[in-house]
Formats: sequence, structure tokens, C-alpha cells
Amino acid sequence: MDIPSQITVSVKPELSKSLGNMTAFKPGSTLKLKIIELRGDRALIDFGKFRATADIKIPVTLGEELRVRVLESGRQLKMSVISLEQKNTLSTDALPARFEDPTGESLKKAQADLKQIINQAMGPQDGSSIPKSISNILSRLNDHFEPVDLKEVIAKLIPLLKSYLENSGVFFEKFLENVILKSLGNLESEPQKSLADLPEVKHIVARDLKANLLTLQRLSEEKGALQKFFNPKALAILNSSVNRLLADITHQQGRAVGQADSAEPFQVFTYVLPLKEGEQTARLKVYYQKKRKSGSQKGFRISVLLSLDRLGDLRTDFFLLEKDLTITFFVKEDPAKIKLQENFPELQELLHVFFDQILLKVIVSEKKVTDFDREDLQIAGDRRVDLRI
Repeated sequence: MDIPSQITVSVKPELSKSLGNMTAFKPGSTLKLKIIELRGDRALIDFGKFRATADIKIPVTLGEELRVRVLESGRQLKMSVISLEQKNTLSTDALPARFEDPTGESLKKAQADLKQIINQAMGPQDGSSIPKSISNILSRLNDHFEPVDLKEVIAKLIPLLKSYLENSGVFFEKFLENVILKSLGNLESEPQKSLADLPEVKHIVARDLKANLLTLQRLSEEKGALQKFFNPKALAILNSSVNRLLADITHQQGRAVGQADSAEPFQVFTYVLPLKEGEQTARLKVYYQKKRKSGSQKGFRISVLLSLDRLGDLRTDFFLLEKDLTITFFVKEDPAKIKLQENFPELQELLHVFFDQILLKVIVSEKKVTDFDREDLQIAGDRRVDLRI
């Protein structure tokens, strides 16, 4: 083992014990790490569940992902970088699941199960009718997961997508914070009232996915609140779906907090969008800009992953800078590339009235398609730094 290929992290005592009890950090285990920030002669590494500053005695690139093997855990976490030849022999299935983002399939199932249970509950009732307070929550959740018709005219589709993203739950606390801060600033000029009674607060709580899921979760924990309207099996499915969706929202919010001070220019959130077309779902990744410095232009970026009957899995990256649009398609096979290129003239014709310049590209890259759920952001630039302590 060459010493320069090692990565060493000094672990705080309170974290050392936890790592020692985690299978993923046992000597011999393999991990996938990401270099998310360069700090002079050290690097900030994302381990998935936590981040730490490490001594790295190899050249690294900002945003680079490394496969490592654990050599020693405890007060010091020592790892060795696996060579390219060794990387090729390792299956991605060997990586600990805790270091990957939630998969689209589990979220798709949670959405579908929740909607099915809600539709059954809101149908004809044999017993007493559901109270208005509960039926309102079920109705809002049902509306939120109503499949989107991508064939809708753009004037209808854009507001629909905007509402879906804003009410997705990841911005719930931020929206409340903005309303509360604004209200506190008006206390001197307006009669004082409870924050919960503010119309703006009520509006946010009524429409936001996280708020409605939390309310439904609380009701399911109250003995007798939902039992008379759901049989045990349906209630178990409902609880599982609610918990899964809340876990995803919490995961994304936690990752956003961890990335707030990073060098990356975007915050990235991923959404599962139900579609009417063949009862499928789209994976929608939106890159939200952090506060820009005066005069900087970072543009706007979204990525979409679709599974199509004829083309297979299709990833589409959109980048908009002022009125110039770049669309890059990623496919797994050459026939799909040829089929897309055949339709470029028609797509150009449809879009040219909205943008000054349009650039269309299609690339065969199975990695870009399969990494859709795992990657955060490809950092621009190829600056390499040799970190030696």
C-alpha cells in the first residue's frame, strides 16, 4: 500500500463511537466519497451522512468522486483510494445504500399507494362520513399527486409545474419564515394577532405537502382518529407512504442545509412527477441558484429523466441563459440518438419563437442516465490540486 494513496480524517470522540458501530465503516468496507470543497491544502469530503475535513495525499479535483477502502476506524478514519483497475471490478451494489439518494421507484410507489388509499377513503362510505377537517387534507394530497399531462399547452403546464414545486414540502419552513419576518416588521403598524391566524400562514399550511403529510401522520398516531375510516391494512399502507414521503423531504432539506456554505453555486432538489402518459413518472431535478454576486450570470438549469417505450431511459438537461436555451439529451444506445436527431428540425421549429438561440445535442452515455439520482452537480472547471500534509 503506497502511503500517498491514503486519506486520513480526524474523528471527533462523539462521532468515533458511532462510526465504530456502523458496518459501512468497518475495516475492509468500501465507500464512495465526494470532494465538495478545497480549503487551501485540505479538502472537505461528503461521506453521505456527515462531512469532514481530511488530509489527502493525492491530486484531487473539486467535485471529484472517489472510491475508497476503509483501513482503520476510530479516533482516526484511514482509507485508501482504490485504483482504477480495482474500481472496475466493484459493483455499485457493493456501495452502502445510506450513501445514495432515495430512488425514484420507492417514491413513485409511495405516491401511488397514498393516492389509491385516499381515493378509496373519499368514495362511498358504509359508516359515518369523514369529518371535513380530515377530508380537506385528503383532498389536498389527492390534488397534489394528480398526474400531469405533458401535452397541455405551455400556458397551463408552467403554472401547474410551478405550483407542484413550490408546494413540494422542501420550502415549507422557508415560506413560513418569510411570512413571519414580514409580519413581525408590521407589528407596530397593525394590531397584534397570533401568527397561526395570519391568512398567509393558513394559506401555506393548507397547500404545502409537508404540512398536510405531518397533519395526517399526527392523526394516524391519535387513537381512533382514522381507524373508523381505514381498515388496518389500508392504514398501514397510508402510514408507510406518509413516512416515506416525509423522509424524502427531510433528506433533501438536510442535504440543502449541509450544502449551504459549500462552493457549489446551486442547491439541487429532485422531484418525482406523476404523469398521465402511461401512468408513468418523471424524475425532475431543479438547480436553484444561490444568491448571486452582482453581475454574475449562472443561468437556470433543470434535468428530467423519463422512461419511454421506444427510446428507453431518456435524460434531458436544459440550460437557459437569458434567452439562449441549450438542451442536451442523454441516451443509452445509438438507435435512440439517431431517432432524436431525426426530430431536431421539428423541435427547433417549435421552440424558436420563444428563444433567441437554441442548441440541441444528444450524447450516448449510460453513466449520465444511471447517475441521475446520485449526482449532485458537476462542478465547472478542471483545476487540480495536490494536497500534501
